[in-house]
Amino acid sequence: MTKKIVICDDHILFSSGLTELLKKNTGKYDIISFKDSVSCKQYLQQHLVDVFICDLNIDNIDGFVLINELRKELKGTKVIILTAYYEDFLIQKAEKAGIHAFLKKETEANELISVIEMNMDASFYTNKGVKNYSNSFQEIDTSVAAKFRLSGQEKQIIRLIIEGKTSKEIAEILFISKTTVDTHRRNINRKLEIGNSASLIKFANENNLFS
Repeated sequence: MTKKIVICDDHILFSSGLTELLKKNTGKYDIISFKDSVSCKQYLQQHLVDVFICDLNIDNIDGFVLINELRKELKGTKVIILTAYYEDFLIQKAEKAGIHAFLKKETEANELISVIEMNMDASFYTNKGVKNYSNSFQEIDTSVAAKFRLSGQEKQIIRLIIEGKTSKEIAEILFISKTTVDTHRRNINRKLEIGNSASLIKFANENNLFS
């Protein structure tokens, strides 16, 4: 039976290549791709699909947020995150959210196809040999903090966000209100010119904040 697959990724070359790759390796997939979250969301609200493959960063929208907003529509759909941001806390967040698989963008076609073909009730899947991978976050040094005008508390909050803490958890750890945490998060996003936690991971990698 033909599976209907939706791909949401704003990197057009990647999504086009992925579509062709899947079609080349099997003739039983009906694939439609979207380069923006709005069109993708509208389509999924009106159509039932078998598999939803989503990036973590689509036109500055967090993939986790998009998936959560579509939770009702995706109830009978296999949800796969396919991303360049392969960090331990993101993998754990995906598993906790009930997402079926979390894969690196360099995943080979045969592995992706095997995940697509897995039963809906199969255990959470991530790339072989790396599920227990974890990285430690080094403190932001003075030069990086000065360059982006980060305060001491903003540096603490960045570390906790990267560890996967929610605003509520950060507030409890730092003994401040959730409103204050949310304000700091907006200021951090403005200073670093980012839009979500996936972009923050990119910033951390680019500034060698992972050991």
